[in-house]
Amino acid sequence: MDIDLNSHGVVAVIVKDGKFLMIKEAQKLLNGHWGPPHGVCSPEDVNEEATIIRKTKSETGLEVIPIKKITTASADTKVKTISFWLTEMPGEQNIFLDEAAASEYGWFTIEEALNLPLYPGTKKFFENIKNGKFLVIE
Repeated sequence: MDIDLNSHGVVAVIVKDGKFLMIKEAQKLLNGHWGPPHGVCSPEDVNEEATIIRKTKSETGLEVIPIKKITTASADTKVKTISFWLTEMPGEQNIFLDEAAASEYGWFTIEEALNLPLYPGTKKFFENIKNGKFLVIE
């Protein structure tokens, strides 16, 4: 799939103790839906990894290291395509939400996450993990 960073978004998949970090959307579009930290690529981002680092820091206060791209798919909001990236969160860090972007956060198992109101693409992503298509927890 061709990626145009001008119309592309990224999702930071952060796993800790077998649970995924999820934030609850506070912005008007899809307010109340849950998903991992995510965002749209900006002109200053030289690549997807730069967007992941920037958006995760701005939404949650967390510093992450992008490890590998899990998948790229057609997006369901704001942009044409979206990539889900496995990230690493070095050391113990505290979460500080940007309340304009996210109203809550939590750590959820796949099953718990699938019971939340999710973005359509995020729901499909977690269903694929549950069905063994993507390996993100070892």
